Amino acid sequence: MDMFKMMKEAAAMRSRLTELDKELRGRIIEVSESGVDVKINGKSEITDVRISDEAFNAGREKVEKRVLEAVQRAVKKSQEMMAEEAKKLTGGMKVPGLTQ
Repeated sequence: MDMFKMMKEAAAMRSRLTELDKELRGRIIEVSESGVDVKINGKSEITDVRISDEAFNAGREKVEKRVLEAVQRAVKKSQEMMAEEAKKLTGGMKVPGLTQ
């Protein structure tokens, strides 16, 4: 493969990555865990956390545990979404820092 073609393909990939980045920021995943609701985008940025009044009645330790569990599930779902989109973009090719 000639160098010019490789540079052109790299520029196209960079452009697609920029588009994917914007798209992932706009995708929101919602996770609920016993009265704790977490929203996270496809870039693993938590955008909202809500705790119902009923959840607070369970006591501090249970609320903290539920928040932690909800955040962990949300992050995992976000990472899975990111990995799936990266796989589509790269055609399954392993790219350091992009795919897992």
